Amino acid sequence: MGALTVTGCTSVAWESVDFTVGATTAERAQAGRTVTTAGNRPLVGFDEGVALVSLRHVRQLRRALFMARGPERLVVALHDGTTFAVAEGDPDTMTVLAVSVIDGELELRAEPFPRSTHDGDVFAAFGFVLSAPTPGT
Repeated sequence: MGALTVTGCTSVAWESVDFTVGATTAERAQAGRTVTTAGNRPLVGFDEGVALVSLRHVRQLRRALFMARGPERLVVALHDGTTFAVAEGDPDTMTVLAVSVIDGELELRAEPFPRSTHDGDVFAAFGFVLSAPTPGT
């Protein structure tokens, strides 16, 4: 089935269907909890600077939020090779990509947001409340 890939992304937050919430950056800073698939891989995460969502297990995902603070625009690639770019915003505004999963279908929505806002505040504005970390991680 492959993966949905998002290049140009600097951080991502996710919420699973069991309401486990976590976030990570392209530099591998993490908060909250990771959601792993049956293959023991992250449902959402980064690989060599590219944000990935496992499409085989996408029904485990309730929603995700992708942010681009760098100079690149977000570019989304679907498993069939289709790609599209999200407007990069301007010096004061960035574009946040909100992904929802509804009956196994992905809904993608681009939202403008003040660039000066801290990642955690952006996540909170979209209703993401990080889960407490698992003890020992």
